[in-house]
Amino acid sequence: MTLRQEVTPDRLLGRVTSAFWTVHNASGPVGAAVLTVLAARRGVPAVSVAAGAFCLLIVVAGLLTPLRGGGRTAARPAVAGASVRARQRR
Repeated sequence: MTLRQEVTPDRLLGRVTSAFWTVHNASGPVGAAVLTVLAARRGVPAVSVAAGAFCLLIVVAGLLTPLRGGGRTAARPAVAGASVRARQRR
């Protein structure tokens, strides 16, 4: 969330945050409905294994991104709001 807030221009922050939460909150019920239909058609074990494999794929993809952290990120400002003040000076 912090990265999204840092990279989004102030005039768009409300819209971007709203879109994020809409997608984030809608994905749970949609995913539950899709998995329920698939489990009824293909069987619970097969769908459970496929869903688990998909979750592991997401984890691996996340580990391969530069956003995962691990101490290799740029130093954060020590003072709250310092990055905002730096942007205002530019």
